[in-house]
Amino acid sequence: MSNVRTNQRGFTLMELLLAIAILAIVTTAALPAFTTFIQNNRLTGQTNELVTAFQFARSEALKRADPVTVCSSSDGEDCGGSWNEGWMVIANRGAGDEEVLRVWGSPGADFQFDPAGGSVDFEANGFATAALNIELDLENCTADNARRVLIERTGRVGSERFDCT
Repeated sequence: MSNVRTNQRGFTLMELLLAIAILAIVTTAALPAFTTFIQNNRLTGQTNELVTAFQFARSEALKRADPVTVCSSSDGEDCGGSWNEGWMVIANRGAGDEEVLRVWGSPGADFQFDPAGGSVDFEANGFATAALNIELDLENCTADNARRVLIERTGRVGSERFDCT
């Protein structure tokens, strides 16, 4: 028998424990930044949903040559309630041939809207009957992570970031 040692590959227990400790430290340092990243993505997603609703309503008003309304809705059937409960797009609101075109559900209780509720009407020519700014943020908002949806009288819809209050 020969006393030849074969090369063994792998980690020692000490190397494995050191790697796990380093991984724990790096994960702990990165977790707050990751949480902020997730909150920003959620806020951006909801802002985009709200902008989509207003752009859809304006497009439908032009296509139908009839007024179309975006309003906050607590039940998805009638206007009323807060933006936090959801919103909907209605053609010919208040007329005999009123039609619900699309409904968006609640974004979640941790979203905050200012103003809390309301509506915007788009005329047949695509113009809004009034300008409106809707501000969104999440609880524990930091830095410039709040969003503002801007609806201009001309019907233009956009969004921007701004500092949390």
